[in-house]
Amino acid sequence: MLDDYRKARKLAMKQLQVDVAAGRYPYLPALDDILKGEGCQGEIPVGTTEIDIALIAGTRTRGRQNSFSTNFMPLPEATSEFAMKWSDLIDSQREEGIRDPVLVYEFFQRFYVQEGNKRVSVLRYLGQPTISAQVIRVVPMPSDSKAYRVYQEFMRFYSVAPIYGIVLSEEGSYAKLAAFAGRTLDEPWPDDVVHDLRSAFDSFLVAFNKCGGERLGMSSGDAFLVYLKIFGFTQAVSSLPSEVARHVERIWDEFIVARDGGKVAYLEDPAAGKKPVIGELKRLVEVATLKPFRVSFIYEKSPETDGWCALHEKGRLKLEQRLGTTVVTRAYENRAEDDAFDAAVADALAAGTELVVTIAPTQMRACLRAAVTNPEVPFINCSVSLSHSAVRTFSGRLYEAKFLIGALAASMADNHRVGYVAETPVFGSVSEINAFAIGAAMVDPKVTVFLKWFSAKDYDWKRELAEADVRIISARDYADPTQPDEPWGLYRVEDDGSTTHLAEPIWKWGRYYRLIVQSIRNQTWKRQGASVSGASLNYWWGMSAGVLDVALAEGLPYGQRTLIEILRQSIQTHRIDPFAGELMSQEGIVQVDGAGRLPSEDIVRMSWLNANVVGRLPEQRELSWDGLEKVEVSGLIPLDVEKLPHKGTLS
Repeated sequence: MLDDYRKARKLAMKQLQVDVAAGRYPYLPALDDILKGEGCQGEIPVGTTEIDIALIAGTRTRGRQNSFSTNFMPLPEATSEFAMKWSDLIDSQREEGIRDPVLVYEFFQRFYVQEGNKRVSVLRYLGQPTISAQVIRVVPMPSDSKAYRVYQEFMRFYSVAPIYGIVLSEEGSYAKLAAFAGRTLDEPWPDDVVHDLRSAFDSFLVAFNKCGGERLGMSSGDAFLVYLKIFGFTQAVSSLPSEVARHVERIWDEFIVARDGGKVAYLEDPAAGKKPVIGELKRLVEVATLKPFRVSFIYEKSPETDGWCALHEKGRLKLEQRLGTTVVTRAYENRAEDDAFDAAVADALAAGTELVVTIAPTQMRACLRAAVTNPEVPFINCSVSLSHSAVRTFSGRLYEAKFLIGALAASMADNHRVGYVAETPVFGSVSEINAFAIGAAMVDPKVTVFLKWFSAKDYDWKRELAEADVRIISARDYADPTQPDEPWGLYRVEDDGSTTHLAEPIWKWGRYYRLIVQSIRNQTWKRQGASVSGASLNYWWGMSAGVLDVALAEGLPYGQRTLIEILRQSIQTHRIDPFAGELMSQEGIVQVDGAGRLPSEDIVRMSWLNANVVGRLPEQRELSWDGLEKVEVSGLIPLDVEKLPHKGTLS
């Protein structure tokens, strides 16, 4: 009908005006013009398949490009022969449908029409999401560009799962997509898995666009990865469209955080966002008359088998002790599996919990899934780098304590040699290594820090340190319940091979949790959340907040005790900061004398090692399975997803 054509032409003219006003070329681009500048290796027939109309970017040749605006709406006058053919075509579509496939050329996952421009225009006007097309791939010239590397990975993906439309923008993303499905990019996927993925993505795309995804500023494919990260492949392919729509709406803020690069707002002072003193006292009086505040702790392991879990369990009991009858807590142990975690959440919510605490980065995926499903209850996760809107994270500036321990280590080493055995190369771990090294150098400018890794496999770090005549060693920060005789903290290796404990960092998780509970009760939690937009919120408190300290062993010389006390007070009052002033890495100057403290983000994501450190970050092939699992979630070093020993568990 000509009425439809006139309406479509109005849309074309409106788009034309918008493009002209913005200084953009107002007609469809022609692939021939693009290839003049970039060239290609050749053409490969792909076959006939359904393609997303939204990915049709232009025409193959220049012949028809001026007949359409950039939104593929028609431009010729309504009295033209073109208009008559377009109108006949839309009538045909309504009566019996358009059956003949169009002919398109695909270049970098965008399609350019050789035959069937009017068919594309009609179906786009009608809001049809896909069209049948005979596809010929134009293979781009090799280059070092990121776009080419991502496209190479897409071609590998298409060879095993022939799906167009899932456009991803980052290297390694197609391998992650395959891992979510429990597959690889090396072997063809079963037809039913390909069909399930296509259907799941189509349902997601409808919901995503309905919520305004086309205006969000990120590709639907990248958003789909965020969706899979939260809900997993199995739930994604089994959810009804109505469920998908509800899920997409609930996690919209997660897309915004991911779009903006996963920014983290670090809150370093517990007092930030607090009410004035009078308002706070009034609130405390109100709290005293309220029912007990319920907190649920969900642990991957148990305090009897895991030292980190034991520290948090001690903090939970301390929280109960300090707040008395105003708080009720419960711990759920050994909840590493999804089913066990979900059962714990369900039980906690049924009991009226008002805060769910998880204590490891590897719990984030399960925690996030539960948080978006139950937005009325706060969920927190003990990590420092994971960026999500629905789950706030918390950790401590442990590097401050390591700075003190490094100074003590250097003061105890009579040969200018100290050792540092780090756990895993995750975010925050290198700042702890460097703060230790900087503190050591402050006491002894000639000191060398020998760096080793617990998570590296197939090597004996104790033997290597002994061969280097290193006797003062900083090891794990807490005792291992399964190896009670293993030395931990800062210790000295004696001549007979025995060890003497010297010091250790202290986590005061009871105080940390008390401050979190109080912030929820006095509404500081809400005010802090409202103050952050487009970023996740991390509570990153330190020694000044009273949540971290250093404990010294009995019998340490008076001089060392005095030294550590002076440095402790300087850290607490911010007169000294390990990452202010001159900083030198193994490669050279990081910042010059007189410079201020590094930004929090730079400290957390630090990957350079201080100049007096002998060692390096381990590579993927050198890490144990447990180390790989932690690095996969929150790691500093790049990982090849296809070489991981486990699939489909990306967090």
